[in-house]
Amino acid sequence: MQNALLPNATLSEFYRFALLLTGNIKAAEEVICETLQEVEGRLDELRHESHRHTWLATQIRQRCLRENAGSMQEIPRLLREDQAKGESGEVLEIEAFIVAQRFSTLPEPERSALGLFYLDLFTAEEIAKLLKMEVNELGELLARGRTLLENAMQPST
Repeated sequence: MQNALLPNATLSEFYRFALLLTGNIKAAEEVICETLQEVEGRLDELRHESHRHTWLATQIRQRCLRENAGSMQEIPRLLREDQAKGESGEVLEIEAFIVAQRFSTLPEPERSALGLFYLDLFTAEEIAKLLKMEVNELGELLARGRTLLENAMQPST
């Protein structure tokens, strides 16, 4: 029985969401750390799992959007700086790096909608509610976002 407030699998999914929204490893890590610090002060409030996931997604999204709006986007690092001594650098897979970089260039709210959809922690109805829209609008937004991402992934000529 798992009784952790935020299991590692959940944290990994939300980190991926932050990485997709920012396109920057350092920024995504900072957003997750800031959000987790806030969780400490809200433990009683965040006991209910569905509320917790919604709250986390909303906080992470807001922080990521502020991060992107507040500064020029850095080029994401390929090597991790937090490796243990004697270990070689953990290199991100190039494909994942490119997807995250291109994903982060999508406009809002398409970027958030696709990120939340691929997290697979929420139903379509929950995502629509989180983004303050109707479910049919979400469907259109996801289709538009997929097209934009496919176009962004095409090689430049």
